[in-house]
Amino acid sequence: MSNEVRGYGARPVIEANKSKYLPVSNKLKLGLFPKTEIKNHIEKFKVDLSVCDPDDPSAYDSFEDYLARDFKEGMRPLDQLPGGLICPCDGWLTAHFINNLCTIPVNGHMYSVDKLMGGEGDSKEFAGGLALIIRLDEADPHKFINIDDGVLCDVRQLEAEKNQEGSMFFGPRTCTVMNTKRFHGVVQVEACGNPKGVEQLGGGESPAFRRGGVKGRFLCSTAGIILLFKKGMMFPDDEFMVNTRNCLETRVRMGERLGVAISFLNN
Repeated sequence: MSNEVRGYGARPVIEANKSKYLPVSNKLKLGLFPKTEIKNHIEKFKVDLSVCDPDDPSAYDSFEDYLARDFKEGMRPLDQLPGGLICPCDGWLTAHFINNLCTIPVNGHMYSVDKLMGGEGDSKEFAGGLALIIRLDEADPHKFINIDDGVLCDVRQLEAEKNQEGSMFFGPRTCTVMNTKRFHGVVQVEACGNPKGVEQLGGGESPAFRRGGVKGRFLCSTAGIILLFKKGMMFPDDEFMVNTRNCLETRVRMGERLGVAISFLNN
């Protein structure tokens, strides 16, 4: 669009806005949208179904299936840089250093990495590392892919924090601890504003997963992904750090490169 604002690096950006991280209604929080709401959702949020498969609204069996729709082949190619970190989904990204207290800033509030991970006591390993936060837009397909080849170490299904009810990132969420080929110990937190939570669609009984393979889907439209990297594992593309410092979210697409493994840069 001609009126798009572009940030450092030339990608579209928007001003970070706290309200975009919050559930918008009880109906949305309870996941009560019927199939008949699909056309209304498309019109309200100007959803481009031409890049999706199927591209016919009537072809979806439920609102959840529509929400987690697939892209047509070739619409979201994977970045081919050998040491590259790929984006798990379409959305708006901010990038933050994880401080020594293991907290990260999100729109003016400090979030505890320990609580995000369910209080399992391993958050200190991420002090000095990096957090990438991807907020899915209402119009984005709500399916996400694996960022790298690797093995699942732990999957935690976490309930909403009672004292953080207004915050999506402390709502029902899934915390996946992974050992990946390029980035080693990584945590991915999938959060949403709906008690239905997140559905994992990975490789069944096998703990191994492949870069670009489908990992899961969100079952409501208010959703976000947080990626946590240990110190010295990943170097994000400059534009994300610069735009975040300017209080801007950067538009990203599934499969695009978000950064590079430091081990790759050192070779």
